[in-house]
Amino acid sequence: MHSRSLAVAALAALVLATHPASAQQNTCTFPFGWWESKGLQPFFINPNGGSPTTDCDFQLWSWSAFVNVMQTDPATKTPRLLTLPTFDDLASGDLQRAALGPRTLILKPRDQKPKSISEFQQAGSRGVLVDQNGRAVYYSTHMDLTYFNFTKEFFGPANYQKAAPTLPYPIGATVYKTSWRIVADGENPTDAYTTTATISLLESDGQGGLKTNGQMQSGVRVALVGVHVVGVLKDHPEFAWGSFEQINNAPDLPPNLTPKSGDPVSQQQFTFYKAGTPANQSNVLPTEMTINAQTQQISPITNVFRQFAFGGATPALRVTDINQINANFQAKIPAESAQIDSVFAKYKLIGTTWMLPNTLKPGDGNMDSEAIGSVDLANSTLETFVQGQGTNCFSCHNTSGGSGYPGKDINISHIIIGVLPDNVLKNRLQMNLDR
Repeated sequence: MHSRSLAVAALAALVLATHPASAQQNTCTFPFGWWESKGLQPFFINPNGGSPTTDCDFQLWSWSAFVNVMQTDPATKTPRLLTLPTFDDLASGDLQRAALGPRTLILKPRDQKPKSISEFQQAGSRGVLVDQNGRAVYYSTHMDLTYFNFTKEFFGPANYQKAAPTLPYPIGATVYKTSWRIVADGENPTDAYTTTATISLLESDGQGGLKTNGQMQSGVRVALVGVHVVGVLKDHPEFAWGSFEQINNAPDLPPNLTPKSGDPVSQQQFTFYKAGTPANQSNVLPTEMTINAQTQQISPITNVFRQFAFGGATPALRVTDINQINANFQAKIPAESAQIDSVFAKYKLIGTTWMLPNTLKPGDGNMDSEAIGSVDLANSTLETFVQGQGTNCFSCHNTSGGSGYPGKDINISHIIIGVLPDNVLKNRLQMNLDR
C-alpha cells in the first residue's frame, strides 16, 4: 500500500477509536446556552481551557469562528469581519490602524502586497475566476487582533530573522480569507451577504492575461461567496483550516465522474456553473483572456465544480459530523437575528482540516500528507484551479523554508513569507503548482 494510504488508514483508525458515541449518533452540535451568552466566541481558544479531541470539535470550532466574525458589530451594524485589520493596515506601519473599527472594503492588489494573496488572482495558480456574468471574482484578507499583532512583530525580513524556528502563532490567532463576486445591475441577491466595495479595474496585459489599470471604482455592490476561517486552537499550532461557501456556488463532482469526463457535472444551474456543462470544460485555467475595458466583461467564463464533497472527508462519521453541524447552525442563525444577519444561514461548511496535536515542526514540507479531516479540502471560489487528491491547505501553507531562509513554524503565514525576497515566495508557489 502507498505510504500516504497507510498514513490515512492509520489516522482513520485513530479517529474511529476516539470518536465519541454522541457523534456516532448524529448529534454534532453546539452546547446549550452558548448562543445565549454575550457575544458568539469561538471554541477551544482559551489557553487554560480544553482542547479539541474529536472530529466534531473541529467542525464546531469552524462554525463558531464563522459566526463570531459574521455577528453584527453594534457600532457599524456590519459583520465584525469588516471591522478587522487588513494587509494594508499591516503594511502601512500605522499602529493606530490596528484598532477595530469601520473600514471600506477595498478589493485591489497593492504593489507591496504579496502576489500569493493578490485580490483578483487566486493563490497558487494565479488564475482569475470569472463568474457567469463575465466579471472577475475578488478577494480580501482580514485578521483578528491576535493574528495581526503577532504578524506585525515579525513582519519584514529584519523582523522575520528574530523569530525562533519553533515559535508558533499564539492560541486564538485567526485570519479570514474571503471571496466576493460583483452583483450585476438589477440583481438583488437575498441568499448571500452583500455590501459595497471599492475595486480595482482591470485591463489586458497584452499577453493573454489581465492586470490592474490603475483606476478604482467605488460603491460597487459585491456578494460574499467564500470564506476560509484559519485559526490556532489549543494544542494545534498548525492552525485549523475551515472552508465555507454560499450554498449555491457550485455542484460537487459526482463520484462516478472524473475531472476529465465529457459528461455534465449537473443539470442544475449554480452561481459559478452553467447547467449541463461537462466536467472537462469546468475548472479550466484559460491560456488567454480578453476584457472589455469599459464594461469589465471578461472572456472566457469559468464553469466551476467542487471536486471533493466535504473536502474528501472520510470515513462516513466525518461526513455525518459536517452535515449535522451545518444543519444545526443553519437552523439556529435565523433565531438569533439580534446578533447575526439571518442571511448567513445560507452558507455551509465544506470541511475542516488539521493535524495531530502538537506535531508542528519547522522545515516540514509534507504537512499535506499529515492532514486529518477534509484531506482534499478546497474552496470552489478560492482554489478553483488547484483542486486534486491529496491537495489541501497544508500543500501550500507549511513550515518549509526558501532559498536563504530556514524552515520556521511561522512560515505557515503567507502574509509573513510573502514580503521576504522573491525567491522564497516563488519556491512556495511552485511547490503548490507542482502537486
